Order: sequence, then C-alpha cells, then structure tokens
Amino acid sequence: MNKKSILVIGMLFTLLTACHADTPASSDQLQQREDRLQPKESNVAADLLNRVMEKADSGMTLGSPYNVLDSKIDEVKAEWGEPDQIDQAGQGFYATYQNKNFALGFNEAGEIFDVRSYAKELNEITSVQIEERFGQPDHLREANNEEIYVYELDQKIELKFIISKEEAVHHLSVFNSERAKDEYVLDIKGESSQLSASAWESMKEWRKQIVSFAQKNKNVYINGPNKKQVALTFDDGPDGKVTPAIIDILDEYKVKGNFFFLGRNVEVYPEVVKKAYNSGHLVLSHSYNHVELPKLSAKEIQIEIEQAGNSIKSVIGKEPSIIRTPYGETNKQVVEMAQQEGYSVVLWSIDTLDWSQKEASNIVNNVMSHVRNGDIILMHSDAKKTEAAKALPELIEGLQEKGFEMVDLETLLNIEAYQ
Repeated sequence: MNKKSILVIGMLFTLLTACHADTPASSDQLQQREDRLQPKESNVAADLLNRVMEKADSGMTLGSPYNVLDSKIDEVKAEWGEPDQIDQAGQGFYATYQNKNFALGFNEAGEIFDVRSYAKELNEITSVQIEERFGQPDHLREANNEEIYVYELDQKIELKFIISKEEAVHHLSVFNSERAKDEYVLDIKGESSQLSASAWESMKEWRKQIVSFAQKNKNVYINGPNKKQVALTFDDGPDGKVTPAIIDILDEYKVKGNFFFLGRNVEVYPEVVKKAYNSGHLVLSHSYNHVELPKLSAKEIQIEIEQAGNSIKSVIGKEPSIIRTPYGETNKQVVEMAQQEGYSVVLWSIDTLDWSQKEASNIVNNVMSHVRNGDIILMHSDAKKTEAAKALPELIEGLQEKGFEMVDLETLLNIEAYQ
C-alpha cells in the first residue's frame, strides 16, 4: 500500500469516529458508562447491603439460618453444638460461636432476640455507603466509642450497624425488641384426681387467662425471677390450730413463710397474727370476707381491701402492700383499685390443690414434680387444711435437697411487703 492510500484511509477513519462521537448516547449506554466509571468496591458494597437488608426483613442475617422471630437457642445448639461461651447481658444471654463469626442473644425462655454477624466482609462497608444506600438511620446511638446506625423494619425488627472509630462496620445486629423484653413467665402447675373433667378443663383455661392477664399488668405477679428461690404462701388463715402449727414448722427449719390472712379471721385470732409477724414471716392481705372481687363494684372492692388492711394494721402496726385476691379472681378494675390502695397483686405458679386432693403425699408431689426457679407455691392454713401442715416438713426438706432457698415475697419479687 502506497503513502497516498494510507493517508486516505486515515482521513476516512477520523471522519467516521468524529461522526460517532457527535451521535447522542442512549440512556442504557450512559448507565453502562456510569457503571464502568463507578469504583468496583462501591458496587460490591451496594450488593452486600442489599442482601443484608433482604435478610433482615425476615429477621435473619447473612450466613445464619436462625431468625429473631421464632428461632430458639436449643435449635442452634442442636445444629451448631454448644457455644464457645455464654455471657449474661442485662437480663438476657449471648451465645458466641467464634468459628461461625456469630453471637446470638436469647432470653430466659430460650427465644432468640438478637443475631449478630462478625463476618469480615462487613468490615469493608463504611458509614457513608450505608447512608447512601438506606438514607439517614432512624436512630443514631453511641456506645463504647462506637456509633450504632439503627434502621427500624417491620415486625418490631431493628437492623443495627455498629460502626467502629475507623467509620467501617465492626459487626451488624438484627434485633427483635419484643423478644428482648425477656420476661420470665411460668405457667401454673398442680393436679388433682378429685376434680371432674369439666372442672379440670375450666381450671386449665383460667390458668392460661390469668397468666396472660398478669403479663399485661405490671402490678400482678405469678412467679419470681429465674433464681434458685421459691416462696411458700398460705391462704385463708389465721385459725387457732393449723396456722400456729405451720408457723412452728417454718421456724424450726428457719424458713420464711408468707401468710395471706382474711381480715375477718385476723380479728378473731390476733395472737396468731402476732406470732407469724414476730417470727419474721410476712402478714399479707387476702381481702376481708373472701368474696369474688371482680363481681363487686369499685367501691365494694375498695372496702374489702381497706377493711382487711385496717384489721392487720391494728394487730402488727403495719398495713400490707401485697394482696392475693380470693380464688385468684382478678380483673382490671380489681388491679386498679388495689394499686390505688397501695397494693401489688400476687398470685401463684404452683397450686398444691390441698383443698381438693387433700393428702399430704399429693401436696408434696404437686410441688416436687413441678418446682422451678421463682415458683410461688400456694397452700392454705385454715382449720380444714391439717394435711398441709403434715406435708410441710417433707416439702421443705425436699426443696432444700434440690437446692432451693425458701424466701419471703418481698425478697423474691423485690417489692415492698408493707406500706
């Protein structure tokens, strides 16, 4: 090819490329150019953040099959084995699996409320990239020289990015605020072969309803915390025989008892009330007449509470601040009136059913076959419950053998016993 041919071809190429440069680019072409100009690491971060958010919406995070909606720590242990360590944080616990770069928070019931990922790929994400992808966080918190970017999702879930002082992600957390409340709630135990089928079904239904009611009302207690402690409680006294015998047994074993006395009986047996109080046991209210308080008007409820309180105060010089409603029957009006009068409502989590199948052996068995940390144990101390007194020494010894400390309700629940 001669020089003239080369020159012509060069000129044609210049003209063609110039014409192409002047042609407007399509939107797709512009997007492709922009994508090529974006740093590769930015695209990687965006993709990672998208996957993080997608998982978080279902209560999970990358690399973990467990979620904060319905997973439990027992499932994790069954699949992953025992954690490297378990630490208590607040009222919850955290199980750390170092080889998987995960820590899982769970409550007393074993429900997972927090899934934390420490995957190294997260360390490449910066706070700037997070804000570019998701906008400003719903909450910005600081803890331990770290910033926490919190994004609120559906179903009470929070996606948290914990940012180090280098402004990169140290780890992330998918957190369920509802499960994190960490309530230690026991169901009510205790059986009797003397109840009819319909009576037993009614009792089981009442138990479910009252436990649910207690969860919704802070001033109502079914059980204490998850500690190796229980409380022995005795209703319907005082009388002249059974209550004094129970007090003597408690004193012999150096165990604290909790007596829910009826105001009308207090007026008949004031010396027994003094004996209980002077022995260091709690003297508490069980109303004045042992009637179903929810069936009364607000004023009638107030009178029942005040009369019982006044009767007790006239004997020991103090008015209680704990009441157990007769039959455990309680509703919102009763709780509100009790609170107005300065009382907490304390029910039970184990019913010995000493009023139904009255044998001492059944009373002991109903406790020993069901006892858990924080149980409040229901017994009776009126004249008809002689078997309760007979059962008490074996019951105390059995609980001691299991390592349980028997304490008063003031200690178990951390509430005031007297006003």
